[in-house]
Amino acid sequence: MPIPPLRDDGLQIDEDRGFQERFWRLQRIAWLVFGAICILAILGLTGSGGPLRGTSLRLDGAQVDLPRISRWEAADEISITFTAPAGPPTLRIGPEFFDKFSVERIQPEPQATSLTAAGQVLTFPAQGPGPYRVTMDIRAFHFGLADFDIAAGADSRRARILILP
Repeated sequence: MPIPPLRDDGLQIDEDRGFQERFWRLQRIAWLVFGAICILAILGLTGSGGPLRGTSLRLDGAQVDLPRISRWEAADEISITFTAPAGPPTLRIGPEFFDKFSVERIQPEPQATSLTAAGQVLTFPAQGPGPYRVTMDIRAFHFGLADFDIAAGADSRRARILILP
C-alpha cells in the first residue's frame, strides 16, 4: 500500500476532495427535503392532524367536515352538521365512498337507511330546531384517491380524500 502524500496543512491523508464536496452538497439537499417533509407533516398533509388536515363542504342546510388526507387502515371521522333541515335530516353518500371506506359507527344511528342508484340515503331522527350533528367513524381499506358524491337534501357536492399507505 503506497504512503499518501503530505498535504499543505501537514496531514498525510489520502482523500478525494471533489467527491467529499459533492457528498456534502447532496447531504444538505437531503436535509432540506427531510425538513420539508417534517413541515408538511406538522401542517397535516400526511393525514395525522394539523391545520391543513381537513376540509369543509357547505351544502344546502348542512356542513360536512371531512379529512383531506386519510391513512390506510387508520380510523378517521366525518362530521355532518344539519343547520336548518326541512323535514328529517337526510344524507346521501355515493357508492364510490364504500369502495374505499368502511363505516365503523354512526352517531346517532340513522332512523332509516335506503339504497338508491346514487348511493346510500341515511335519514336521522330529529326533534325541535337544529342544528343537529352526526358523526361517522370511518376506516380506509384501500389506498389511493377516494372521489365520491355527498348530498344533504337536494344539494350535492363532490368530495375527495387522498388515502396514503
